[in-house]
Amino acid sequence: MFQLKNDKQEQNKIVSLREIINIISMARDIKELLECALNKTLKALDSEKGSIFLTGDDGKELFLRLAQNTGSGMRDVKKKLGEGVIGKVAMERKGLLVKDISREIWPDGFKIPKLHNDYKTNSFLCVPIATDVKLIGVMSVTENRSNKPYSEDDLRFLEIVAEHIAFKIEKGQLVSELESMKKKVESESKFSDMGKFAGAISHELNSPLDGIIRYVNLALNSMEEGTSKEYLIEAKGGLARVTNIIRSLLELARRKKDSLSRLVDINEVINNSLELLRYQAMYKGVEVKKELSQDLPKIYDYGIGSVFSNIFKNALDAIGERGSISVGTSCEKDGMIKIAISDTGCGIPRSDIGHIFEPFFSKKEKADGVGLGLSICYDIVKRYNGRIDVSSELGQGSRFVIYLPTKQ
Repeated sequence: MFQLKNDKQEQNKIVSLREIINIISMARDIKELLECALNKTLKALDSEKGSIFLTGDDGKELFLRLAQNTGSGMRDVKKKLGEGVIGKVAMERKGLLVKDISREIWPDGFKIPKLHNDYKTNSFLCVPIATDVKLIGVMSVTENRSNKPYSEDDLRFLEIVAEHIAFKIEKGQLVSELESMKKKVESESKFSDMGKFAGAISHELNSPLDGIIRYVNLALNSMEEGTSKEYLIEAKGGLARVTNIIRSLLELARRKKDSLSRLVDINEVINNSLELLRYQAMYKGVEVKKELSQDLPKIYDYGIGSVFSNIFKNALDAIGERGSISVGTSCEKDGMIKIAISDTGCGIPRSDIGHIFEPFFSKKEKADGVGLGLSICYDIVKRYNGRIDVSSELGQGSRFVIYLPTKQ
């Protein structure tokens, strides 16, 4: 993140970043989003030229969607993943700062090609536009009017802009797909309940995402080292969780087992889910204990990550402050994978245990949830022909045990 400096240039950059993020959040369509974001970014970085590439439907190529002052050499350009600087940044999903193109090479030996003849300076920035789960495109900036090389602060500035562009586009795609799903299932009477389900999610989507944007604005208003970075991490982690839940809901509504066909390592999925909640657990003083078997077979991914994310999130909420979450994995003699998750939280009333997997059943405040998390968990586990067992005591904590067959 930026180091707060007293000079006017750095203060202006912070104000510009806040303005760009607000513009991105208010944009009505992708065209407006890209144009405003690129123009404001070039102005903030005192640069003349920039471009934005977006991925095609297959995710294997990137197509030029917007170029500012780049000349005729940048028209109708497309790049494959790994091809040139654009393709390389897309494939690596890592920002690139080149201070002097005549000297620098990629860490693996990839030689950075000479800039097009239209360019006058030797320094440029190139960053991926991506969420935690999806590559959306690449954004680049060059021709610093001061003729000085770009800095690490400039790179981080561009990375933050690109992150918010990615989140805005991802949010728009999810809302659009949910609305489409809602219309489809409501036309079939046997799926009327699912239409209500998708409609409720579509309505609730804007609220948590707007809250995350407020986190970012809080960070920008208090740029002291440490605090601002933590706010941004909270915002990014929160948006990733919302995105994962919505993705799982869409797959749940489709009810197609072949929609996600890649094999995944259960332990890796568990670790990724815990990583998203690492900072929340740290702030609350919650210890995470893991006993993960290393001999588990891989299984197909029908959205199992959302099961773990929801249960871990509920455990954190139940604990409040100080406590522990324990997770263990093993392979049973009957060929089932066993995942046991326990917490030292407040527990679940006995009268509620029979209802916790029902859609919209929740004892939380409305701002904290709409009662969809565990119903999503239940349906995803059912896809595997598995089961979830629950035991709990008030004041002692809860234990969720998931059994998944290894043969689908």
